[in-house]
Formats: sequence, C-alpha cells, structure tokens
Amino acid sequence: MTKLLGYIAVVFLFACQTRYFSETYSNTENQKNAKKIVRLDLSNQQLEVLPKDILDYTNLQFINLSNNPKLKLDSAFEVLASFPSLKFVRLDSNNIIDLPSNIKKLIQLTHISLVYNPEFDIEENINKMGEVHNLTTLNFSHCNIQEIPKNISTLKQLRNLRLSHNKINTANSFNHLSGIEKLKFLWLDNNQIKQLPSAIGNLKQVIELYLDDNQLSALPESIEQCENMCILYLGNNQFEEIPEQIMDMKMMYMLVLYNNKIKTIPEKFAHTKAPLAVLVMDKNRLSETEIKTAINYFKGFFLFSTKNQQVN
Repeated sequence: MTKLLGYIAVVFLFACQTRYFSETYSNTENQKNAKKIVRLDLSNQQLEVLPKDILDYTNLQFINLSNNPKLKLDSAFEVLASFPSLKFVRLDSNNIIDLPSNIKKLIQLTHISLVYNPEFDIEENINKMGEVHNLTTLNFSHCNIQEIPKNISTLKQLRNLRLSHNKINTANSFNHLSGIEKLKFLWLDNNQIKQLPSAIGNLKQVIELYLDDNQLSALPESIEQCENMCILYLGNNQFEEIPEQIMDMKMMYMLVLYNNKIKTIPEKFAHTKAPLAVLVMDKNRLSETEIKTAINYFKGFFLFSTKNQQVN
C-alpha cells in the first residue's frame, strides 16, 4: 500500500509539471496586466501572423495556436523564440507537413502538441525537433503515422510520448521507441493493433503503457522483459483471460482490463509475483460467483473493480 501511494504521488508531481494552472486569455488586445499573463489561447482565429502586441506578454509559458492553418510558422517561431519562459506550444489541426527549421530557436520548449496533422512528416520533423534539447513531451495523436522512425532516439529528454489514434504496429517501431532512453509514459491506444511484436520487450525504460482500444487478445511472452513497467492499460480489447505474463512482471502495480471478454480469473493469480495493487475488470463477463472468488484472491488490493459485468 505504501509503495503504491508513493508511486501515485510521484506520478501526480510529474503531471503537475506538465500543466500551467492559471487563467487562460483568448486575445491580446487591451490587456493591462500582460506581463502577468502566462497562458494564451489564440486557437481558431484565422491567424496568418501573430498579433504585434503579443510581445508585451514577457512571462508567457503556454500558447495554443491550434486550428490556424494559414499561420506562417516560420515567422511565428521567430516571435516565440523571444519568450524565455515559454514551455508549451499547441499546434493541433494546422495541416502541418513540415515544421520550419527555425523551430530549433525554441530552445526553452518542453512540450509540443501536433494533434490532427494527418500529413505530418514525422521523420523529417524529428530531425528538426531534435535540436530543441529540452523537449520532454510530444503529442503526435491523429497524425496518420504508420511507423516510428529510427531518429526518434535523438530526442534525448523525451519522457512522455502520445501516439494515440495512429496505425503503428511494426516491430521496427517498437525497436526505435526503445532507443528513447528517458521515455517513461507511452500512449499507443487506438492504433488498430491486433498483435504486439516481440520487440515490445525492448521497452525496458517505460513505466506506463497505454494500449486501450485496440484489437488485442494476447500479449507476447517478451512483455515480461519490460522490467520497469508499473501501469498497463488494456481496456477495450478482445482479451478472454487475464494475460499470464503479468504474473511475472515484478514492478506491475496497476492493470486495467475494462470492457474485454473475460469470464474467469484462475486461482494462480492469487499467487502472482507481481506486486499488483489495482486491478480494473469493469464491463467484462464475470459471474457473481466468479467475482466473489476473485475478491478473496485480491482482498489485500488497494482497488479491485468489477462494475457493470455483461453476463448473458
């Protein structure tokens, strides 16, 4: 219990570092306290260039420039490079194919979001983002990505990588992801994955893996090699039983298997080597008898959830 709560506390602290808790302003006009404003949302404003008075926002930390497809990014990046405290830029839904080379001037950035840019050239753009040496978080969701290029390993500080809603399912992709030495949090939900390659075992550095909303029915034996994995999300897949590999994952605290097709929980899971403390089994096919038996297996758990079973 103590270990789990300690882990949750650490995750919460990391989460706090990725957000900027302050009021968000949606325009730059007539702002008397511009120097105190740290968040600007200029999305959906048909911008071609950034407003001139944006330079008054000397303490800007977060800016949302999403859904401005005509925005001239090269000139915008020249302006943004002048903000010493800027950490987070959102560029979602901007029809971006190639980022301008002057992105390297945004050396202060730690977070970039590029969601819904379906023609995004990930390999070419990683070459450019590799020069932004403080990047810890990238969001490439909904970018029609089919394979992760080898050069992703050049992102030396990357810890959080969102690849949701793509089509990533190759052994090469997992091999290349393993080259990101500091990667801790990886989202591969909604990628139409039917079978994981054995190369997933190379993700030894990852502590949280999200594989929700795919078409998985089994895990490869190699996943046991993910020696630091603590949290695994497998909700909304096709599992008919709890993957046995989990039993030998010595850091696995939390397993989420909501909305699968699981009918039974074998007794051997009561003797697992994994330090499981959270098991979410909502919306499966467990009978009342099976649930009562499982509760006895997992009576020492921090959370064992079996809500809304779909028993015929």
